[in-house]
Amino acid sequence: MLFLAILLTLLGIIFTISPKISWWLSNWWRFEGETEPSSISLIFYRIGGVIFVIVGIVLFTEVF
Repeated sequence: MLFLAILLTLLGIIFTISPKISWWLSNWWRFEGETEPSSISLIFYRIGGVIFVIVGIVLFTEVF
């Protein structure tokens, strides 16, 4: 459980700081060539990163 909490928190921080990484990890196989995400898409991926951080912190507090 501790590993999952740390993993979610770290991924959430990365996805919040740089949502393009999250978008690329989710969509790298769908597009050929240079494709850029829309601004709305980046906002949703950033919100997802914040949710990951919150869930990670909640799990971390449950362990201790």
